[in-house]
Amino acid sequence: RIAPQRDPERPLRPATSWILFLQDFRAQTTALKGKEVMSAASQKWKAMAADSKAKYEEPAKEARSKYAQAMKSYVESGKKDAWKRDPERPTRPLLPYMRFMQEYRKTATGSMLEVTKSGASEWRAMSDAEKRRWAGSYDTEKAEYAEAMRKYKESGKEAAYKEKVGILAQQEKLKAKKKIEADKAKKAKVSEKAKAAKTAEKAKAAKTAEKATKKSKSKAADKVKKGAPTKVAKAEAEVQKAKEVLKKAKAAAKLKQAKAKAKA
Repeated sequence: RIAPQRDPERPLRPATSWILFLQDFRAQTTALKGKEVMSAASQKWKAMAADSKAKYEEPAKEARSKYAQAMKSYVESGKKDAWKRDPERPTRPLLPYMRFMQEYRKTATGSMLEVTKSGASEWRAMSDAEKRRWAGSYDTEKAEYAEAMRKYKESGKEAAYKEKVGILAQQEKLKAKKKIEADKAKKAKVSEKAKAAKTAEKAKAAKTAEKATKKSKSKAADKVKKGAPTKVAKAEAEVQKAKEVLKKAKAAAKLKQAKAKAKA
């Protein structure tokens, strides 16, 4: 739930004596920064004599008195409640349990926490028939409240109140922030999807390349396998041919030798 912003008509809380002193100390001690200023100011404030502190305590006391009076007038004027909740907004009917607790608190004793606990315990122990006694006209009032809220919203009074106290501006800001976040998430989702698609495409291409390589290797292996017997047969034929040539050469040599012997 978005709370109203600060009412510009609400009195401003005055500065304490310590804050008044710190403001002076900061103005006089420009060489120190951040924590150094706070530490040095705190030490000086603690060591300061009462009459020296009076310079800050008296104005602070006077400011507190004026603030208290201004706040009293502000509250009594109804402005505080009207800023916190639109007085024209229909009031939600009390639940049966809350009606019971209202009456229970009138006679119960103990702290608020103790009374709340004992009341809740007693409510839980009631039968359905006993609880219905506290329902009364709740259902009727609930229906009337729903109708009154419908008219209240349609009249534009709710929107006017929200604009007045700054709720509307905060809602628009929150809506814009959510849209930016949603757009950012959508963009990230699209980017992630594109990245996943690219990764899948690369994996598919790698798989296709691997498949093609395997196929190429398989073809080469088949070719080698088919070509191997032909080469062997060819080699064997060449060996056989060489043997025949050698055999013929030996026969020719033998014949020549025989002829030579015959002449002799």
